[in-house]
Amino acid sequence: MIQLVELVTGDNEDLAYHYGSDNIDEVFEHERLFNEWIKDTPLSFSSHILATEDASFDSLCEKDPYFKQFIEYHNLKLFIKEVKGKG
Repeated sequence: MIQLVELVTGDNEDLAYHYGSDNIDEVFEHERLFNEWIKDTPLSFSSHILATEDASFDSLCEKDPYFKQFIEYHNLKLFIKEVKGKG
């Protein structure tokens, strides 16, 4: 499984949006869409693409415990709304 993870810190909160798919083209398309939606957001994002056992955020955290500190979002629109409120 390939996972896209977008990380940002705003108002002292570590937030993560993640999207998983077994289709790498879908992951890159999702990354393109994400970048388009955040282009006017004044926050700095850290983008990661990783391979994991499955599409869960837990699988991502097992691969790299660094991600455990982040509040996870699956819904892109909700994540963007939350992030824009912190920018």
